[in-house]
Amino acid sequence: PPRYHTAMVMHRSGRSAPPLAAIIVAGALAFLAFIAFIPPAQPDQKLGTVMARRMPVARMCEHRAVGIQRRREKLNSIIRPRVDINQLDFSDPQVQAISAAVGAAIAGLGLLLARGQDSEGSSATGRPVASPMGSIRRGVRAGTKISDAIGVFGATGNTGREVVEQLLADGQKVVGYVRDPAKAKKTFADLKAGPALSFRQSDVTLSDTVTPALFDGIKQLVVALGPVYGKNAETGEFGPVDGMTPEAVDYKGVSNVINSAKGVLPASKETVTPIFDFGWTPESAVDSWSSLDDVIMGGTSSSEVNFVGGNLRWSGTVVSEGGGFCGMRTAMEEKPLMLADADGIKLRVKGDGNRYKFTIGLKSTDTKYQHPFNTQKGFMEEIYLPFEAFVGLSTENKNFANYSAIPLSEIDRSQVDSMNIVISKFEFNGMPNPNGIPTDFELRVDSISKVAKPKPQIVLITSAAVERNARIETKEERENEIPIVKLNPNGILNWKYKGENVLRESGLEYAVIRPTGLTTQNMTTDYALDLKQGDSMSGSISRKEIAALTSLCLTSSCSTGKTMELRRSESRDALGVPGTNRKVLLGQLQGLVRDSDRFTAGLPVLPRAVDPPVEPLTEKEKEEVLNDPRVKAQREREPGSQQVAGRAIPSFVVYRNGKPLAPGSSPSGGEPAFVVYRDGKPVTGIPPSLG
Repeated sequence: PPRYHTAMVMHRSGRSAPPLAAIIVAGALAFLAFIAFIPPAQPDQKLGTVMARRMPVARMCEHRAVGIQRRREKLNSIIRPRVDINQLDFSDPQVQAISAAVGAAIAGLGLLLARGQDSEGSSATGRPVASPMGSIRRGVRAGTKISDAIGVFGATGNTGREVVEQLLADGQKVVGYVRDPAKAKKTFADLKAGPALSFRQSDVTLSDTVTPALFDGIKQLVVALGPVYGKNAETGEFGPVDGMTPEAVDYKGVSNVINSAKGVLPASKETVTPIFDFGWTPESAVDSWSSLDDVIMGGTSSSEVNFVGGNLRWSGTVVSEGGGFCGMRTAMEEKPLMLADADGIKLRVKGDGNRYKFTIGLKSTDTKYQHPFNTQKGFMEEIYLPFEAFVGLSTENKNFANYSAIPLSEIDRSQVDSMNIVISKFEFNGMPNPNGIPTDFELRVDSISKVAKPKPQIVLITSAAVERNARIETKEERENEIPIVKLNPNGILNWKYKGENVLRESGLEYAVIRPTGLTTQNMTTDYALDLKQGDSMSGSISRKEIAALTSLCLTSSCSTGKTMELRRSESRDALGVPGTNRKVLLGQLQGLVRDSDRFTAGLPVLPRAVDPPVEPLTEKEKEEVLNDPRVKAQREREPGSQQVAGRAIPSFVVYRNGKPLAPGSSPSGGEPAFVVYRDGKPVTGIPPSLG
């Protein structure tokens, strides 16, 4: 259980169990105290003598007494007399001096051990070592204990940096895990002080650096790892460097993170907390609920609320002429209900087959939010209403939807001051009730509770095409696939997919994001986004858009247990649409299914993970792939760049009058001839040719 692992971590860090040194010192002191109070030895005390148990003479048979005496004599003849502690005379000054010396020696040993333990690093005690990057902390004092933070592996990578900045913008505390402290300091040097940002050093390819102590104070993780590519210093060939291969990072490295975090990350489980529990509250509690019918607008519908059999009973008659509705509501709460930690409302009701609507009012705005629900006649049932599915209502016409209303955020959910249930002849926007116009009705409410659903403990960012690559069984099938599947450099698609499966089998709550080809074009332009499943689409996506989805997945229970592919929409009207809008993305997330339920949506079940093909592509085959029209089209969209494992690497040389020009240089010595930008920021110090 998590609490067991927590206890073990606390024990290693020395916060819950006394250190060995303290035990030794205490034992030495107890020994000295013990010998100080022992009286002098008596002459007739001998350990080698076995004494019979005293028994009343009247109860001891003659033959039993004889047997005891014989056993005593036999034992006394076998046991050799030896020195007993009581034979030492502790009143003798010489004996006292020897005893004191022994006790002092034991105490001294304990003090030496204590000093040695204090000087050890975290690998011995489990205590965090002082960060070598203390100078780059943002908004955190040195030594400040971190709590409720989100850890980001691969924080100094291009995608990881965008994720860190997005999380900070959303008000989260972030801990970045990095291999190189100097690179982290340089990467985040321009960040202004704000929400907490700190770093911890770790190399995911070395399992002994990925310890449970790394996750102290971490509530969730983002894994945005990837192999490191560059030119081999000896051969000049382009490929993985420093041993950071796809297998070492995307599979083994991801496995190290997941296996180490399994018993340490806070559990993510569903919790149900009653708001109104009519079965366990006095009948007077029903007085906070009252009916509100269409008589306020000239109608003739009527209803009443009372307490029957441990339930709140709401019953009445809806008359279609006039307003055509009945409702019951709570009194306005002086202190708003705190539902910020919840993901939805759970109703336990006994219905009549009618369709009702549950409405929430906020103290901070006039906008109300509504969620319809159906009931079964004569059955007590539980109905879950997720906050993401509540429809914002117009402030002018309560029956009409407000399409500009944002979904209920955590801030909104902390300002709930009223709830009501409505039965009406209308649905939304004047449309009729799909279950028909109600007449007589009766709804019994046993309880109204807030529900916190499991959220992802880990969000893993991998790559599109990993699943379709895993479904390939023959070389002929591979030849008919898209270019990235044909190339599959260093088996990256296989290793990323194996890393995904380690997460799925870990028992942790998760979300997996599979971006399509990464692009650096049009970073400030809004695009509609496609969020789909089944790994059947290709395209491009920016790192900022990936970061926006990552942040949303961490806070949305509707992303839990789901794997999704992400790209910029290629439809004609996609340009200018705010695809990263929270409302839009939430709507797409809700439409996805959990990995375990893919077959219910007509999606193929996830294939098994396999190792990369034994026979890599020949140079000729690679050239054929690079000449593919689809690859050429991508190069036209991304001029001067090459796609390596989904990463766009700028490569360009600028010429003037036939001569290469270094960025920022000017033949006349005046203003720079041009400025090179990367990820929206000017770059300096670039050589004339950048490979």
